[in-house]
Amino acid sequence: MLLKNGKLILNNSILFGDVRINGSRIIEIGVGLTGVGNEEIIDVGGRYVTSGFIDIHTHGGYGSDFMDCTKEAFDNALRFHADNGTTTVVATSCTAPKENILDFLRYSRQFITSNASIFANVAGVHLEGPYLSVKNRGAQDEKNLADPIKDDYSYMIENADIIKTVTIAPELDGAAEMARALTEKGIVVCGGHDDGLYPNFIPTIRNGLKHLTHAYSAMSELKYVNGIRNVGLREYGLIDDSLSVEFIADNRHIPPELALLIYKAKGADNCCVVSDSLSCAGQPQDGRLYKLGNGDSSQLVKIDTGIAMLADGSKFAGSITPVRKMVKNLVDAGIPLVDAVKMGTSTPARIIGEKDIGSIAVGKKADLCVLENDFSLVTTIINGTKYKREAI
Repeated sequence: MLLKNGKLILNNSILFGDVRINGSRIIEIGVGLTGVGNEEIIDVGGRYVTSGFIDIHTHGGYGSDFMDCTKEAFDNALRFHADNGTTTVVATSCTAPKENILDFLRYSRQFITSNASIFANVAGVHLEGPYLSVKNRGAQDEKNLADPIKDDYSYMIENADIIKTVTIAPELDGAAEMARALTEKGIVVCGGHDDGLYPNFIPTIRNGLKHLTHAYSAMSELKYVNGIRNVGLREYGLIDDSLSVEFIADNRHIPPELALLIYKAKGADNCCVVSDSLSCAGQPQDGRLYKLGNGDSSQLVKIDTGIAMLADGSKFAGSITPVRKMVKNLVDAGIPLVDAVKMGTSTPARIIGEKDIGSIAVGKKADLCVLENDFSLVTTIINGTKYKREAI
């Protein structure tokens, strides 16, 4: 397959040129390439060509949650992402009883190892909890929160082959030891849903914590204590170059001005956007209730003017906005196009250690999007094959 006459958004530049695909790989990038044999030629007519978008924090979509642990649920959620130009995801759990998390891990391994996806790819899983703070638990269920001192986390170590990331509150007693143990197994330890103040989260950072989960959302912040201003994790994360951050650029969790602040502090190589999408993503906005998680531990949520809220309207619960649209929001906020695309492609790939995806380069997987100037989706290519989307 040969894509011709595209504005190729590369890692640090835009090239008006062509991309040749053989099987599932990009094998040539250039200008004025000609067809070989009977290969399919697609003239993209000067439209943008980006790497497929990558979402490292998503709970579901199209009415399904990854914790439903069924082929139908995974397919529905992955179809939502593929329909919106996301070609790789990290399936995310929520705080739940240990047996529910174990079920999620077992089914995720089965799904990943059997190459069962016919939509977006699953690179691994993200465990969002249960080792979180009570105060900033957000939409997580308080009764299922755990403590790294008292509650066993060996099941995470035992499933390190599929766990990409784990979110913990870094101020908790035992969090530093937990971070060290998980990091030694290759798991990226993330800080979030915390109630810490500087410097009580520093030992966990020094023991391996490398990434912040949805910065500025359910995260400790600047606070007066005994007449002294103390920074929280959200401020410290902006100044520590060892930390990468993710944020939800739906213009509700993070307004455009705050997106610019994060970008200017961290740079495009150290911050990325995530959907944090729930099962209600891609569903009717007509007042009906959806769920986060599964079984008795699930939380009811609703869509309220473009954002997911807890059913009682008390808190944000997640997003319904896919990564592609968040990248467009970044461009609209004034972030350069190449950097905005990087924050939805190569940076999340680097954060989770995936070297095979995230950029248009020879040898990389042929996961690509063709976009109009307004970032509406024209064509998605996943694993070198044109994907027929069912909805936008």
